[in-house]
Amino acid sequence: MSADDHLKRPIIIKRHHGDHDEEHGGQWKIAYADFVTAMMAFFLVMWLLSSTSESQREGIAQFFSASSILDLPSGNGALDGGRSVLVAGDDRQDSLTRTEDGGMPQQNEASEAVISASQDTESVPMRDPIERQRFEAMKAELERQMQSEAMRELAQNIQLELTPEGLRLQIFDRDGAPMFLPGATEPTPRLSRILEVVGGVLATVPNEVVVAGHTDAQAFSRGQYGNWELSTDRANSARRALERTGVTPDRMFRVEGKAAVEPLVREAPNDPRNRRIAVTVLRSDVVAEARAAAARRNTPEPWR
Repeated sequence: MSADDHLKRPIIIKRHHGDHDEEHGGQWKIAYADFVTAMMAFFLVMWLLSSTSESQREGIAQFFSASSILDLPSGNGALDGGRSVLVAGDDRQDSLTRTEDGGMPQQNEASEAVISASQDTESVPMRDPIERQRFEAMKAELERQMQSEAMRELAQNIQLELTPEGLRLQIFDRDGAPMFLPGATEPTPRLSRILEVVGGVLATVPNEVVVAGHTDAQAFSRGQYGNWELSTDRANSARRALERTGVTPDRMFRVEGKAAVEPLVREAPNDPRNRRIAVTVLRSDVVAEARAAAARRNTPEPWR
């Protein structure tokens, strides 16, 4: 073969696509990992659907659709329909807290020292739906904390409910578990721990607070110091404890002593549960109406 024939041979150029393959060849791994993750999530959801009740499924749906804990409406399905796990001491639950012979039922580990009571939170009128969610979320968070291992035994001393005024917590005595020592105004360690938890939750919302002290019907007298003074001083002591946990002083709408005029257990005036501290987180419209009424009372009428 001559040199000219060699030059006339076709030139074949082979292009190497290695860089292109390296760039795209690993994408299938990412897609496969996403697929496996999605399948795991799917089977987890299917397992939840098969092992939970209807109300629990609604609560799970509320949890994933809410942007924060204050958007969780416990009374509308979240957290088992807003049912309170904290005992109540009023007439509605008297049959739950007393046996047929009038005594207190024995608690055991199976009942977790807590008596459940159902409450229809939808029946409580509230103009602002966002504020309703806030109150129900506060209630749910307090219930959750009181069911913890550290607080479960203290939950026997609390009633928690939504009222037309707002969210009310009644922290009351039980036999052998007082909130204050007889005639004393400083909280026992038991009450201090409860107020620490309550104050931590209340510090997350802007609403005003009312703190009221109550005694039982047994007359207390130390000179001119009686049940009215004792209940007022105990309420002030609880106020100071709440302020130490983050509830700012400007949110204290009212601090009052009620003595024995508003018993929790009406048919038993000396029942230890009547000795209590009531903490009410007020609705904003209730506060606005109260301030407007006070302004009207303080405005002098023009001369006629």
